Amino acid sequence: MPIMKEIMKEKSNNIFLVFGYGVPKDILKDENYNFYLKLVFNRIYNLVVKNKIVKPVIIFSGGKTDCHKPYKRNEADEMIKLFKELSKKPLLKNIIKSWTFLSEKKSLSTLENFLRCREMILKRKIKKAKLYIFCEQTRERRVKILAKKIFDKNYNSCVVPIDFDVSSNRYLDPEVIVKKEREELKHSLRALKNSENLKKHHKFFEEKIKFLRKAGTKKHEEAVRKWWEMKLGKL
Repeated sequence: MPIMKEIMKEKSNNIFLVFGYGVPKDILKDENYNFYLKLVFNRIYNLVVKNKIVKPVIIFSGGKTDCHKPYKRNEADEMIKLFKELSKKPLLKNIIKSWTFLSEKKSLSTLENFLRCREMILKRKIKKAKLYIFCEQTRERRVKILAKKIFDKNYNSCVVPIDFDVSSNRYLDPEVIVKKEREELKHSLRALKNSENLKKHHKFFEEKIKFLRKAGTKKHEEAVRKWWEMKLGKL
């Protein structure tokens, strides 16, 4: 069913979750992020305008995965920086002023994106909402399953996959990508069983960030590939 037909006709809370994928050297010039966020921006714009969505909330989710020294930036704030740049067009002024941008900057994984976004939504006392969840194309199945696990029936979720990644790892053997997604999903579902597993999940991704930082930015794509080669089957 087309995304546009899934939208609830009655007025309700509409929340857009935008998950991050690393921190580039300069997000305003980064090819992948520009491809990703420009498509996301236009998709949100179309939904807001065509469906007369009132006061949409956009949560940008992603923590301190910066691999450029001094490692202080986070994915969420960087994405907001690019979104605000895209919002500067004069014709958008009256539309964008009703949009709320929120920054979730502690998560290190897709699972944590979900859990921390849910915390933010509940803190705002939003008990019912339509959720639009933007993610990278190859993660669609995992994101859909986690969305159903983490949000109850009061949150009607619509996953919007964006095939933006043009790094070398996007073009690995499809079977390798499927295996990675399957293993990551198992790891996430295990983490949801208890707090101890969740701590192990967080530690796993902390170790991943340390590994990538040690490899350096020039070998980043190769390091990502090596990390999963080492860890697949051992999660």
